Amino acid sequence: MYVSTKFLSVEELALTRLLFENSLLFAAFAHLGTPLIADKFFAKFRDDDAGHNGILPLLLGLPFVGGLLFTILYLLCSGWIQQYYSENSPLLIKYHILVIPLTLFWLYLAVLESYCRNNSRIAVPNFIREVFLRLANVLVILMFGFGWVSFQLMLYLLIASYGLALISLIFYIRKLGKWYWFKPNPQIFTGSLFRSMLAYGSFSILGGIGVNLMLFIDRSMLAGERGLIQTGIFIIAAYIAGVIEIPKKAISQISIPLLSTSLGKEDYEFVRQINVKSALNQLIAGGLFFLLIWSSIDDIFLLIPKGETYREGKLVVLFLALVKVFDTGTGLNTEIILYSRFYKYATYLILGSAILGFLLNLLFIPMYGFIGAALATMITTFLYSMSRLFVVWRKFGVQPFSQGTVKVVLVLAVLYLSTFLEPHYTVSKLSAMIAIVLRSAFLCVAFAVLILKLDVSPEIRALFETAKKRLPYVNGK
Repeated sequence: MYVSTKFLSVEELALTRLLFENSLLFAAFAHLGTPLIADKFFAKFRDDDAGHNGILPLLLGLPFVGGLLFTILYLLCSGWIQQYYSENSPLLIKYHILVIPLTLFWLYLAVLESYCRNNSRIAVPNFIREVFLRLANVLVILMFGFGWVSFQLMLYLLIASYGLALISLIFYIRKLGKWYWFKPNPQIFTGSLFRSMLAYGSFSILGGIGVNLMLFIDRSMLAGERGLIQTGIFIIAAYIAGVIEIPKKAISQISIPLLSTSLGKEDYEFVRQINVKSALNQLIAGGLFFLLIWSSIDDIFLLIPKGETYREGKLVVLFLALVKVFDTGTGLNTEIILYSRFYKYATYLILGSAILGFLLNLLFIPMYGFIGAALATMITTFLYSMSRLFVVWRKFGVQPFSQGTVKVVLVLAVLYLSTFLEPHYTVSKLSAMIAIVLRSAFLCVAFAVLILKLDVSPEIRALFETAKKRLPYVNGK
């Protein structure tokens, strides 16, 4: 948030993020649904003594085919891509080919992360994705900002960091002793199972494309219709709002293997329990993040370099943040549908949402620019969340809301209203920093006290009691 906006122009920032996000979009079909295939079918192969019956070579082989097909298709469409961006985003044309290596790195990162996840190892893969790659991005941008490398070399180094992340993940799996290079066991890997995997993977490809279209089509269309400056403003606002989703990603990573097993046994009561707990705790964490962000949004933009430009995206933050809080509070509906026998519904829903998002962006962007893109994304995400909620309720009798949901919403509303009582202060960078610290400290403490007093979440209560026992002075020792 600081380094990128400090050392990159708005156009350069938009370019780097578009390369990254477009690669995620293309990786969604290039991996041929392999990560989701691993999540759904890994239990059939699981056996450490037998090297997981040779599933790893299969998981690595499918993306190789998909990556090759993607590369050929992208090169064939290169002329159309250049034509679309030539008028409003000519800088993107010069570097768009870099999407190819970045996509290939992303698709194998996704596959190996799913393999680690199904081996109950998520900490290091998450560290590589969420910490290492971010730090590497910051370091490379600093090198450019200090004049040590050119902008072009900076882009090459950014892409190389993803290659290094992939190599690191491979070494981690080998160190775990899980790099099993066995042929698939023919007694397990039968023709019927292979057909089931391909069918599931095919629908997953469509669903993956739909998800990423819904996530990233707005900024790609902004770049083509309005140029990189509006795209950069939108991207920074979207990244601020995106913080809200971090807890959801962590909780879903933990829950996926449990959900997949329970759905296979048709243990819907356990699925209901997981969904209610996940929805509540996601809402608590996501709601707190929203409260901290929106209560200090003006100070945040004051501290960001080129903040006067990026401040234009304030409404984008609000629209996207609100719908993300709602989405986190609806639980694990996507995962429940995706890993059940009704997985086709996930594809239908996400494709419908992607088409709706495209049409709304097509309508709103020419009228309202990046505000229109935010409106389109908000409406699409809300309707998508509601449709998933409805399907899970009708097919499984499972819904994510509880009394705790109402309590959390009320706590968030009361605490946000309390921010209007804070005294007026002279605005400067120093006062903004102090205000953010003091305001956030008050809100965090007050939020924690109210959540515990109202006994909203048994899991948070248990964490609090465990932490209290570990503090000697609390126990009088």
